[in-house]
Amino acid sequence: MFYRRKLPLLLKPIAYRRIEGAKTIGISGDMCDSATMTSPADQRNVEIKAQIPGGAEGFSARLDIARRLTGSSKAEEINQRDVFFESPLGGRLKLRYLRAPARSQLVFYDRPDVAGPKLSKFNKIEIDEPEVLEKILSQSNGALGVLAKKRHLFLHGQTRIHLDEVKDLGYFMEFEVCLKPEQTLDEGQVIAEELVREFGIEEKDLMTGSYFDELLKRSKKMVTP
Repeated sequence: MFYRRKLPLLLKPIAYRRIEGAKTIGISGDMCDSATMTSPADQRNVEIKAQIPGGAEGFSARLDIARRLTGSSKAEEINQRDVFFESPLGGRLKLRYLRAPARSQLVFYDRPDVAGPKLSKFNKIEIDEPEVLEKILSQSNGALGVLAKKRHLFLHGQTRIHLDEVKDLGYFMEFEVCLKPEQTLDEGQVIAEELVREFGIEEKDLMTGSYFDELLKRSKKMVTP
């Protein structure tokens, strides 16, 4: 049975990093938009990612918390297939396949690989011919691999709550606090920390990297003699 307990503050000050010499790619998307007419500013999230212990039962318990917290009886379910590519200047570059009528997306993002809250800067653009773009990027940058998941999306204020069933990995959750242009990182961290307490996330379950990073680690372990 899942028990939620009040935890002491376990998160470290927010982490962030900068890509030296990197240029913005893409344009503002539909998430955390910062409207500009010329060179678009990077979108900003304060992000937390964690494993969900307890298998399907633990995942179901977190779905119940999300329903109660948001007042939504049902999540928006999104099937995603992400193809990751080499990114020579740092950060991560992925092509996200979405089912019609949604349009697929090319996303570049950069965030530090640390546990707890971290600043994620990103840009994205919607794509009408993802298969063609995948071929071009595979030839020019080199493909790293594919990650597939079913996402259960809840909206809570300015935060996107993701409860994810990731193929070959298991159950995870992610909070994306979409910062407004005038908001500070500290304000985003306060929101993120409150959600950590609401969902009973423990420090040992916090992730440093991405789902794809974890998938690569597990794949290497399977082939290591």
